[in-house]
Amino acid sequence: MHGWAGLPTDGIDLRSVLAILIALAFAGPALSDVTIRSDTLAKDLRAQLEAARPDDPDPETRFEARRQARRVAERLTSLLNSKGYFAARVEPSVEPGPPVRAVVTVDPGPLFRIGQQVVTYLGAAPDDATSRLSQAALGLFPGDAALPDDILAAEQRALAVLREAGYGTARVAPRDVLGDAGTATVDVTYAFEAGPRIYLGEVVYDQPTRMRERLRERLVPFDPGDPYTPEVLEEFTERLGATRLYSLFSVRLAEEPSGPAGDGQTRDVIVTVTERPRYSIAAGASYATSEGIGVSAELTRRNATNRGDELRLRTVLAEQERSLGADWLLPHAFGYGRSLTANAFGGREETDAFDRTTALTGLGLDIDRGNDLRLLFGTEAEYTNETRVIESRDIAVFGNRDFWVLSTSGEARLDKSNSLLDPTEGWRIGLGVEPGVIVGDTNDVFTSVMATASGYQGFGQEDRFVLAGRLRAGAVYGVPTLDLPTSRRFFAGGGGSARGFGFQDIGPRAADNTPLGGRGLLELAGEARWRQSETLGFAAFIDAASVIDDPRPSFNDLRVGIGAGVRYYTAIGPIRLDIATPLNPQPGDNPVQVYISIGQAF
Repeated sequence: MHGWAGLPTDGIDLRSVLAILIALAFAGPALSDVTIRSDTLAKDLRAQLEAARPDDPDPETRFEARRQARRVAERLTSLLNSKGYFAARVEPSVEPGPPVRAVVTVDPGPLFRIGQQVVTYLGAAPDDATSRLSQAALGLFPGDAALPDDILAAEQRALAVLREAGYGTARVAPRDVLGDAGTATVDVTYAFEAGPRIYLGEVVYDQPTRMRERLRERLVPFDPGDPYTPEVLEEFTERLGATRLYSLFSVRLAEEPSGPAGDGQTRDVIVTVTERPRYSIAAGASYATSEGIGVSAELTRRNATNRGDELRLRTVLAEQERSLGADWLLPHAFGYGRSLTANAFGGREETDAFDRTTALTGLGLDIDRGNDLRLLFGTEAEYTNETRVIESRDIAVFGNRDFWVLSTSGEARLDKSNSLLDPTEGWRIGLGVEPGVIVGDTNDVFTSVMATASGYQGFGQEDRFVLAGRLRAGAVYGVPTLDLPTSRRFFAGGGGSARGFGFQDIGPRAADNTPLGGRGLLELAGEARWRQSETLGFAAFIDAASVIDDPRPSFNDLRVGIGAGVRYYTAIGPIRLDIATPLNPQPGDNPVQVYISIGQAF
């Protein structure tokens, strides 16, 4: 008896079936009028067969109808094989008409099921424990439907177990699949070449790289002589990518062993990299009705000292801000995952709340603890000259003050989201503390605390619909609001805070409406995002925020705004246009605010 694309059912070759299935995957929609006749097809199986018919015009001659019927019969046989019906009878024929019609008669026969499964090895077998794990990894059991895709997936699971156990050169050998039409069962004999157990040797770059040897060594997540696992090479690859020095990079085992190693052999690890250009330039722009137009530019110099470092010069020119800054990152300065940062900044801000000229410098330590956890520690010295409301809430009394702020900081961030600029799944939390002293026209000690949390949940195909939420709360202790430098006060309102309100418009104000800022901050936001296509998306959102004198954040003074926006997706992230209005405006609030920026709001 024959079945499975005409192959004897006592010796079925899955590779032939796979070739046919690949062709089937590129089939067009079901537009042909070929008639499928069967008294034994289940309803759902009939629907699948009808959907697999090719897109052919109706035949005009018996010759065209016969050719069409044969082509449809071949396709239906392949589909039935893929569903485990290996003894199906599919017979093409022609009805003379008129009109002439192609007909395919189908008897699917029995559904074949898994019989016996055996794992064999060509050459030396792996150790007993690995052999048992490999057999168990098949995941198929007698009586399961004998689907070709499931059999191949079982084979790959068994192979993965071998490689995870250190058999890095293990490969699949030709399997033996036997079908018994009498019992409608399929017996599978999986065959593997396990090869020797692999131990890792030296790391060899196959072309010169400017990175210093000491840093290259810090990127390697293993020691020579460690057993091979796929995960350790994947981690090495991720570390190379995280340097941002390479446009292309790969890690692989050497083809030939470099020597014996106990119960196996040693193989070197070959690294291939293509370095990025040493210089790059980036630019951006933003607009908000309350803040005006702003442009920014950034120049990056990579690997200036051949330590994998990165120097960034950045500038902002906007209606309310002009600034110039420099950041230098020295990765893995104190071992892998412990990077040093240094920064300097100078700028001028002119807002409704204050005019300020600032210069600062700082040092930071960024510790990557793995599992998406980062710890950041820093110290900063800031000089500020500012003109602002200094002593009165009844009228706006402006004064000029010079002072230094000397502070240290610590922050923990845990990021379980799936993207930096456009997350669709996961969550993020953060907690930071900054104690500091103010020296100058006044002398004070303060402590600032900030907590953040956001979450993302996608729905539908490819997470095209996303619900996102954010919470941010802050408090400053030790100094009255009007004695705090404006750089340490909280202000809310605007595109990065609470949409629907102008920049710094939320919170205490003087009698003439000048924003004063506060010591307690609470921000809440919810957003529904719909990505209509690869380039276009839409969003609806509600934002709320409060700023008060008391360092304990309060829900009682929340200002709420709602709005909608458009997202244009690019390779660097979405460009967003948001329009929002306040639900509980105060005198002086504009009824509509518009924001244009890059990246999601949170």
